[in-house]
Amino acid sequence: MRTNYINKILLFLGLIFSIESYALKPHEANYNLDYVTNISAIKIGNANFKFEVNDTKYVYIEKAITSPLWKIVYDYSRDEKSSGIVVDQQFINHYYKMLELTKGSAAKDLEINIFADQGYSIINGDKFLKIGSGRIVDELSIYLMLSQDMKAQPDKDSFTYEIANSKGIKTQVFKHLGNEIIEINGKKMQTIKVYCEEIKLTIHFSKAHDYLPVLIKKISDHGKEFRLTITSYAETL
Repeated sequence: MRTNYINKILLFLGLIFSIESYALKPHEANYNLDYVTNISAIKIGNANFKFEVNDTKYVYIEKAITSPLWKIVYDYSRDEKSSGIVVDQQFINHYYKMLELTKGSAAKDLEINIFADQGYSIINGDKFLKIGSGRIVDELSIYLMLSQDMKAQPDKDSFTYEIANSKGIKTQVFKHLGNEIIEINGKKMQTIKVYCEEIKLTIHFSKAHDYLPVLIKKISDHGKEFRLTITSYAETL
């Protein structure tokens, strides 16, 4: 009897510690926004990411803007907000809103309602069904889902999601390319490298930063490379 009682306590504590270890903590992270040329990387702006969670509800916010000097050449800003719930350590994406401004005018205004349990999304009023078996997720919460999934399954070769964006819902595979040491601001970091061929996106996640992205590289449809490099990270209450 005593042995069974102790085993139950140990199992209960193990479940608690397991849940805590997989749960992403509320945080705020800042990044430099760079335009990469054949010669060097040129800083053109900044981006701020903020993750908030209250019980089972989460909100993820991103704001990117070009610096005052570069506004003369390229006046750009992007505001994103993604929200949903957390069930059994899984993010279930419900809503996404994005406004992209160029020279003060709306270049892209996007609103997505995601009905994950029913396998479809309403994108700016139009209904789109998912095709694959992965979870539906927007372009912002994908970072949270990848962080959480890699934290729980660090040896998995790839992760598949159904990404909802302005064009509908598309299956995208993020391949785990292994560990890579990179240097940021003169400091070397051990990272996990992930790549998505469909959208030409490379992400370096850092265990030291609670499996959050510390370096994001994106090749645009026009072949131009942009980069987000972390400058600060802090857990929030």
